Amino acid sequence: MIKVCPYCSNIDVNKLKKISGEENVKTGCIGACRAYSKEAVGKIDGELVIKQNEEDFFKICKK
Repeated sequence: MIKVCPYCSNIDVNKLKKISGEENVKTGCIGACRAYSKEAVGKIDGELVIKQNEEDFFKICKK
């Protein structure tokens, strides 16, 4: 399960759903917006993942 914030994760949620499958993506607050303003941030299986950009985050989110 991948959880990202549609406002502050710096990730295009629609692209993520296409890559990982809509059933695997949940949106909501992940509690990291103040610490990471430019990086791509999300939680994968409950673990916070920080990557330099959206493309790097997508690489680890493939189906």
